[in-house]
Amino acid sequence: MTSIEPVLRCVNRRLGEFKDTLCELVRVPGVSAAGFPSDDLRRSAEVTASVLRRLGVDNVVVLELPGVPPYVYGDWLSAPDAPCVLVYGHHDVVPPGPAENWASPPFHPIERKGRLYGRGTADDKGGFMAWVAAASAYREAAGRCPVNLRFLIEGEEETGSANLPAFLERHRDRLATDVVVLSDTSNFATGVPALTFQLRGLVQVDVEVSCLGRPVHSGDFGGAVPDAVRILCRLLDDLRAPDGRINVPGLYRDVVRPSAAVRKRLARLPFSEAAFRRGTGMLPGTRLERERGVSVYEQLWTRPSLTVIAIEAHPLHGAVNQILDSARARIALRTVPNMDAQDAGQQLVRKLVTRPRAGAHVEARVVRTTPWWTSQPAGPAFEAAMRALAKGYGRKPALIGSGASIGFVKPFADALGVPCLLTGVEDPGCAAHSQNESLHLGDWRKLMRSAVYLFDELGRLGLAGLARN
Repeated sequence: MTSIEPVLRCVNRRLGEFKDTLCELVRVPGVSAAGFPSDDLRRSAEVTASVLRRLGVDNVVVLELPGVPPYVYGDWLSAPDAPCVLVYGHHDVVPPGPAENWASPPFHPIERKGRLYGRGTADDKGGFMAWVAAASAYREAAGRCPVNLRFLIEGEEETGSANLPAFLERHRDRLATDVVVLSDTSNFATGVPALTFQLRGLVQVDVEVSCLGRPVHSGDFGGAVPDAVRILCRLLDDLRAPDGRINVPGLYRDVVRPSAAVRKRLARLPFSEAAFRRGTGMLPGTRLERERGVSVYEQLWTRPSLTVIAIEAHPLHGAVNQILDSARARIALRTVPNMDAQDAGQQLVRKLVTRPRAGAHVEARVVRTTPWWTSQPAGPAFEAAMRALAKGYGRKPALIGSGASIGFVKPFADALGVPCLLTGVEDPGCAAHSQNESLHLGDWRKLMRSAVYLFDELGRLGLAGLARN
C-alpha cells in the first residue's frame, strides 16, 4: 500500500487553498431556519457541489425531495474490493443572531489569532471540508484513495433532518457503505480529539398562555386582571425541581442510568470547573446547575435536560403600560436512552396545561422531535478511528458523549446497520450556534491528517478486517 507521507505533505502544501475554499463556502448565508431566503440555501448547495467537483469528487449532484432543502452527493468509487466510507456533513447553518454581537460580519470569514471566524466555519462547513480536503490530497499525491468514498452533505440538519428517512428510502442505493463518518461533533478540548458514542435526543414544545381578548391598561386593571407573561414565567419555573431534576410526572420512568463501564469512562475524563466556566461564558457569581449527586459530564451526556430557548410577549422597543393578552415560549427537552420522544413531549404538555394559575388558557403542543442515539464504541472501525485520531493529533483521543442532538445519526445507523464514527472539529471555544463562531485552524489541519490516517487504516483492514468482531 502507498506510503501516506506524500499525502500528509500534500495536505500541508494545500492548506491555504483549502482555507480559501472554506471561506468561499462560509460566505454563502445558507440558513435553513424558517423565515430565511430559500434561494440562499439553494445557492449554498450549488456552491458546495461546485467545491466538491473542483476538488476532484466524481458524480457530484444536487439531490432534492419536493419542498425539502437540497442535499449534495458525490463519490470516489475507484478502489476495487476495498471498504466504502460515507462521509456526512451539512451545508446549512443556524441564523447568525444580532449583527452587533459579532466582532466581524458573520458571513465574511476572517482569521484572527489562528482561528477562522464566521457562521459555519466549525458547524459544519469546516467539518466536512476537512474530509473532502484529505481525500483530494490523497488522490493528488497517491493517485487514488485506499477506500471508496461517498459524500453526503445535507441541507436541513439545523432544523432537525425531518425529511431524512424519506431521503434515505429514495436514495438507498447511492448510500450503500461499510462505515459512516459523521463530521459534525466536538473534540474534548482544543488539541484533544474525541469520538462521540452517545447523543441526546430533542423534543421541542411550544406553549402559549392567554388571559385576555386584548391588551388592557396596566394602571387601570393591574392587580386584578391576570398577567399572561407572569403566569407563563411561573409555569416555566415550576418545571425544575429543587433536586435539579425536571419536574414533569412520569418523565424519568424509562430513563436508563449509564452503565458502570460508562460512568467509569466519564470519571476518567479530566474536568476543570474554571475552564468550563470560561468556555461557556458564565458570568461571575453564577453557579453550575445539575441533578444532585450527578457529575457534569454525566448530566450533559446521559441525563435529560430542559431549556427555554425562546420567549415571546412584547419587545422592549415600543412597550407601553399594558397587561398583555398572551405570552408564548418554546421549550427544548433533551432525551436519553430509553425515552420515547412523543411520550416525553406529551408528559411535558400535560404538565403545562394542567391547572394553570388564575384559570389561564394554556395551549401546548409538540413541534419537533429528534431521536437519541447510542453505540458501543468497540470493534475494528472504532479501533481504527482511535489510532487515526491519535496519529493525526499527536494525542490520545477521548471517548465522550454529547448533550446535543443530531437527527441524521439514528436513521442512518438504523437503515444501514454499519459503524458510525462521530468526530468533528468543534472545540470548547468555537461558539457554535452563538455569535463569533470560529474554527481552530490548527485542529482543522489535524483532522485532515487524521482523515488521511483513517483512510489508510481502513484500507489496510479491508472488508474482511472490518467484518471481524
